[in-house]
Amino acid sequence: MEEKKEQERSFELRSEKVRSIVGQIPSSLVRYGITTIGTVLLCLFAVSYFLPYKQVYSGTAIVRKVNNTPTDSIDIVILLRFENKHPENIHEQMLYLQSPCRTFAGQLRDISAVRDTLERQEALCRFKSIEIKSMENQTVDFQIVQTSGNLLQKMFGGL
Repeated sequence: MEEKKEQERSFELRSEKVRSIVGQIPSSLVRYGITTIGTVLLCLFAVSYFLPYKQVYSGTAIVRKVNNTPTDSIDIVILLRFENKHPENIHEQMLYLQSPCRTFAGQLRDISAVRDTLERQEALCRFKSIEIKSMENQTVDFQIVQTSGNLLQKMFGGL
């Protein structure tokens, strides 16, 4: 009972304009506008939850001597020079070498932390023997696509 009197007293202390605004029910335009904004935000969060976050690293690769082996796949060392950003942890990622005629896919096994004076790093990669033999002693473009969680996790710092 005392709380009710307290509320009425605080309401009575306000001006006439404030009392008329507080006593009014919001118009339908305001209610539907708030509902629309809330729905749009909810849809954006849902879309960002289902979109994967992909980090793409690219640059040039130098394929040196390839040994002839009777096996299906071969581990070779190639030199990678990244364009803008350097990856932190890309072990066991797919590496795509793009020659003028086609793209070759391989697996990045290990990458050296040491860079030479031309910013190149040695990388141990596994490719199919037949495919990589055609790229021996060439400089080609490469691309590494690393998927790490979804866009919503990336926006909120990995929650």
